[in-house]
Amino acid sequence: MNFIVKETKDLDYEKVVDLFFAVHFLRFPEKRETYKQAIEKAFRNSQYIVSVFDGDELIGFVRVLTDETLFATVWNMIVKPEYQKHGIGKILIDKCLEKYPNVHFFLIADDNVVGFYEKSGFKLHKYGMYLEKGREVCIIYN
Repeated sequence: MNFIVKETKDLDYEKVVDLFFAVHFLRFPEKRETYKQAIEKAFRNSQYIVSVFDGDELIGFVRVLTDETLFATVWNMIVKPEYQKHGIGKILIDKCLEKYPNVHFFLIADDNVVGFYEKSGFKLHKYGMYLEKGREVCIIYN
């Protein structure tokens, strides 16, 4: 397969939202427009976006927030289910690591993808934390 990799924030955000729904990250179709606005704002406020296409079809993306000196955080790495385990995630994570080779990377991963990130050099950190209460106010969850 010949995939096209793009580094741009100028995406069709309807297709981005479709991928969020495809992996069940979003659950309420009636909130689609609200999701789209929030996701586009989040992507445009991120420092780095990488997306992968199969022809014109968006099949995966990742976004990075970083201070470009010390730390970077990988957010929303999503690959369309039928393209998972075909090297798309590796393309995405490698692009991030190439873009910021001298910073410490962080991410939050579901149990089912920890092994993938470990293969890319990430290690579990027993002190990682997040504020669950954020879900009460986050537009994605309420």
